[in-house]
Amino acid sequence: MSKQHSLILASLITLLYWFLDAYTNVSLYGSSLMDEILLKTPHTLIFIKLLTAGLLFTLTLTPLFFKQRMDKNAPIPPNQYAELQRISDILFSSLSTKINVMKALEMLEESLHLESSLLFIYSKESLSLYNENEFIKATFRSKEILPFRTNPSRSAVETFAINCFLEKRMRSKESVKAENKPVTLLSFALKEPRSETILGNLVLATNDAKFLEEQTDMIEKCAQMLTFTLSIAAKKELLQNLNSQYSSDTTGQFDKVLNIMNFIKLQEHIDQEYKRHKRYHTQLTLVLIDITMLKNLTKVFPAEVVTTLKKDFIQLVIKNTREVDIFGKWSNDQFSLLLPDVDFRAGQHVAKKLQAILDETKFARVGKISCSYGITSISPKDTIGSFKARAESALVAASAKEGNAIEVKLQTTES
Repeated sequence: MSKQHSLILASLITLLYWFLDAYTNVSLYGSSLMDEILLKTPHTLIFIKLLTAGLLFTLTLTPLFFKQRMDKNAPIPPNQYAELQRISDILFSSLSTKINVMKALEMLEESLHLESSLLFIYSKESLSLYNENEFIKATFRSKEILPFRTNPSRSAVETFAINCFLEKRMRSKESVKAENKPVTLLSFALKEPRSETILGNLVLATNDAKFLEEQTDMIEKCAQMLTFTLSIAAKKELLQNLNSQYSSDTTGQFDKVLNIMNFIKLQEHIDQEYKRHKRYHTQLTLVLIDITMLKNLTKVFPAEVVTTLKKDFIQLVIKNTREVDIFGKWSNDQFSLLLPDVDFRAGQHVAKKLQAILDETKFARVGKISCSYGITSISPKDTIGSFKARAESALVAASAKEGNAIEVKLQTTES
């Protein structure tokens, strides 16, 4: 009832009392009705009648006063547009998704006068709490919830969350006791509109269910923003993991600094060529190259100078070998050249060619360099291990000489 209607009702009741009291006095004293109404009779107690009428008028208006007081204590409905704008500004800011979501939930709690907000993320067989607050600490033992395990000590709030997960509820409401206090829980599923996938669940705990239900439209819009934010974050994480896996694969096969394949990738090529040799009896030669005194150069020159030297040396070798030849790192300071379909004589030719080129080449800040070459060719009785070991033995023998040496070791001549 409005204030105006309450005043009219109080006035009518007071006037009715005034008239009935006057009529009663007329019956008792035989006086005039008008005199009784105007309080002109000698037996009328004016003060008592006015006081009674005033009290009656005031008491009739008492519900209006109580309503006004209750309205003052009632939560003020939020400005939906302004609050959603504030929350969206936080959710889509440049900070991490975790921080943004936590702040947005705190703002939602403040705006809707909540006891708590709980954000659950669903996986295939479990759900986990995304945020953390005092209410969560009091009602959950762990942030990771396993619904298919029996747990008699579960709180009513945890049971509600599990039921929402198992039954895939889109909306749910339940009154429970939390910390020995009655609260109402309202849940809103976070569902992707395109894939129809339920990412999680937003649960709001309140002492004023009616007020919260009046804000359902705002809550659903907020849930949509949370769904979008978490969906983007999940896809971003998936993409980063895929990139990381790809990067790891690349890092495992190539030296990114020198832009050259490393031993792992080189080993794959050796395995392939070895299988081809076993099947088709093809020839295969392995040349190992060691830059003379490279370790001493690292002590004299800065690391970037030595790295530049290696890069220039790699380009020089690639430029002066066949496209089918496979060049890569054998170790940190040694390189290898795998020559398919040729024997050790081709390896000797390549080594001598590189010797002549290096003798005429000056590298930036370092000047001229020389190399040692260990060469071997595969034989029918070879294993991959014996083939590689013989090449390493040849390189050791070449390095033992003064430098710029070429050493060939074959199975038939090996001691």
